[in-house]
Amino acid sequence: MNSNDFHYDLPEAAIAKHPVEPRRAAKMAILGRDGTLSHRTFEDLPEALVREGVDGLWANDTKVLHARILASKATGGQLEIFLLAPFKAPVEESLAARKEVVWTAMVRNAKRWSDGRATAEGRRHVLAVERLSDADDGTRVVRLSWDVKNGNDGDSTFGEVLEDLGKTPLPPYMRRAAQDQDRTDYQTVFAMAPGSVAAPTAGLHYDDPLLGALKASGCPLHRLTLHVGAGTFKPLAEGKVLEHEMHAERCVLSRDALTTMANQRVRVATGTTTLRTMESLYWWSLHHRVLGTWPDVLPQRSPYSSWAVQSESMGWTDRDALNHILECATWDERGEVTFETQLMIVPGYPIRMVQGLVTNFHQPGSTLLCLVGAFVGMEAWKSMYAQCLAQDYRFLSYGDGSLLWLPEE
Repeated sequence: MNSNDFHYDLPEAAIAKHPVEPRRAAKMAILGRDGTLSHRTFEDLPEALVREGVDGLWANDTKVLHARILASKATGGQLEIFLLAPFKAPVEESLAARKEVVWTAMVRNAKRWSDGRATAEGRRHVLAVERLSDADDGTRVVRLSWDVKNGNDGDSTFGEVLEDLGKTPLPPYMRRAAQDQDRTDYQTVFAMAPGSVAAPTAGLHYDDPLLGALKASGCPLHRLTLHVGAGTFKPLAEGKVLEHEMHAERCVLSRDALTTMANQRVRVATGTTTLRTMESLYWWSLHHRVLGTWPDVLPQRSPYSSWAVQSESMGWTDRDALNHILECATWDERGEVTFETQLMIVPGYPIRMVQGLVTNFHQPGSTLLCLVGAFVGMEAWKSMYAQCLAQDYRFLSYGDGSLLWLPEE
């Protein structure tokens, strides 16, 4: 399958620049198991889940970092520094640091950054930036250190520094500067675990009244964590989709969450990041069952590798995978397991962990659209996208969404 198969015409006018208010008022296209398409709003989500007997609704509780920093060079020129990930350190450790941190970043306007130093200033902090090295892919490794301004007591964690002077990392296709309101808008109401540089946008449709209605209907929200990286915006490389180099993202799951998941019959994932995490659990577990190791990074082609074929002969199920993790994985002192996943889901991949997916409308030529194609089929997503554009749906991160059911076999 070629990357050109995942392109469609997206008019600029269809790209949402701001969310609707209230969040649950966004449109929700429902693609049924029989391929029929209906048009509702997210206020109708509880009813739609109950109708299908859902007993497990899952979402990604990652929290978006204010990862975009506007800094000044000694010459007075401006730099825009987009922090991607800590350099060889867990994000939790980096955010808790009180002296200095090292991150991988993209730096805009850096052609004349000859001395490799810059500063950024917030209400409480002054941040010093030092370029350490450059990579072939255009990213840079930078050291960040900070001081608390006069009149402010104590020291601060790096997380507090970002809260003070960092900007919301809006996707570039919005073509506007982040505003104060984006600090709230570009964050799910259930966000808990700081570590993402992009929002798990399907969850942006949930607000407190909708969460209450979901709980009252018997479909309360369950949480897992995948820290979303900037690679989510990386377009598919030209050529065969499986030759695209997939980015790695960190998954964090608790024993309680996996125990709950293992006892559910009909699960729905909120967002592609949640689905990617849940499908990764299957292959992470099978990797240990077949090869005897828990990989720190789950390779992107795991489902298409020779060892994966054994899952068919073993009759390995979603429940087998979850119970194997519960029984055999090494749990940390918090009762959690962590690993990174590069899993790439493309059409032809059989979804194993969920029966439904809540998701937004994605960019042309993206890996997220590959995942949607795997979930409902190529003709189905193309038809749905065309119909929703004709119905004036709003696309991408701040846009409307959909509820997709796995097609009938």
